[in-house]
Amino acid sequence: MDAKAEKIALFRYGVIASLVLEPLPRGELTRQAQEIAARHFDIPHSKRTSIGEDTLLAWALRYRHGGLEALAPQPRRDRGKSRTIAPQLANLIERLKRENPHRTGTTLLRELALSAGRDKAGISPSTLYRFLKQRGLSERQLLAPQAHKKFEAEYSNQVWQSDMLYGPYVQRPGGGKMQALLHAILDDASRLIPHAQFYATQGLDACLDCLRQAVASRGPAIRLYMDNAKIYRSTQLARIAASLGMLIVHTPPFQPEGRGKIERFFRSCRDQFLNNLDRKQTLTLEELNERLWAWLDVYHRTEHSSLGTTPLLRWQRDIEHIRQLPPATDFRRLFFHRLDRLVRRDCTFQLQNRFYEAPPHLVGETIEARFDPLDPALVEIYFRGKPEGVARLVDPVVNAQLPSVKPSPAADPEPTGINFVDLLIKKKDEKEPPW
Repeated sequence: MDAKAEKIALFRYGVIASLVLEPLPRGELTRQAQEIAARHFDIPHSKRTSIGEDTLLAWALRYRHGGLEALAPQPRRDRGKSRTIAPQLANLIERLKRENPHRTGTTLLRELALSAGRDKAGISPSTLYRFLKQRGLSERQLLAPQAHKKFEAEYSNQVWQSDMLYGPYVQRPGGGKMQALLHAILDDASRLIPHAQFYATQGLDACLDCLRQAVASRGPAIRLYMDNAKIYRSTQLARIAASLGMLIVHTPPFQPEGRGKIERFFRSCRDQFLNNLDRKQTLTLEELNERLWAWLDVYHRTEHSSLGTTPLLRWQRDIEHIRQLPPATDFRRLFFHRLDRLVRRDCTFQLQNRFYEAPPHLVGETIEARFDPLDPALVEIYFRGKPEGVARLVDPVVNAQLPSVKPSPAADPEPTGINFVDLLIKKKDEKEPPW
């Protein structure tokens, strides 16, 4: 699928993930679909902000049968036909209702008719009520207070929380110092840490590496609560989560609900681990991680008062509920980045400040490079969705010593016997009289 279709498919998966991640009774499935339909969304390539209940259930059915690709947009059957409520009228109705949530449907219809100078509003009451319900514009929906409840997952790997903590300064390779950053993932039900590690960067590459090791160690979670930062909304992360059957939940700014437990873990990490490091000794990043993992081993075997047991024993209690990836899953390639690159006239393309060589027949074409950002040795080339081999890392010194590859001469074509000048002479002779 193209970039636009993939963006729309990933958005649709994010909306209906809660409907497909776990088997739900039909009544619960309908209830959750109704809750989702009452929300507002920033829909890619669309001015609409709401999604109907029937559409959500249809998307869920398509995903179960065809996976992520089935969520790509399909051609509309009603293309070219008029809609019941025009966009300008829908916008006016929404503004009127939000301006005064107590406006009834009858009042709205009368106001619309009077403002247009007509006897009727042009839409039926049933169409208006259905529109208000789908947009979440009923009086009850608009005036309902937002509730924040204490939450805890029922089973391990049902909900993970992810966050980052600024750590101590460590030795920089080549001299000097740099600040290490701790990326960590916590299981909500057991407080177990599927993976935590100090990195030299806070970028997406470090986040994905931490997630990859967490999934490799403990299996995939159903939901992962993350910060609302820009890097956590990347297409790479969305694609990986959809392939794993995992829903990424972004907590709004200044509302850390869903990440409270990992913030509590970070306090314990500071008090019990970071504050007990020898401040006179500057460690390397590897040495700091060795000490972190030794402390985590103790943390996992220490009883938590809120659990009444240790995180490790609590996690193992739910081992039968832990979801595993299919045996045929190529786990490493699942986390490959995918970037489009143009192949230059010298058969090379640039990736992460390195030059790679592509096959000569792809010169001038835009290819898709798939690679592990932490291991640039292997870069796979795809063109129009089909594999085209592995790119070779370019070494200019070695290339200068290699002989140029001369193209083999093409075979002479079979003569046609047609010549422009001869044809002109023949035509002239045919027109001239014989005398």
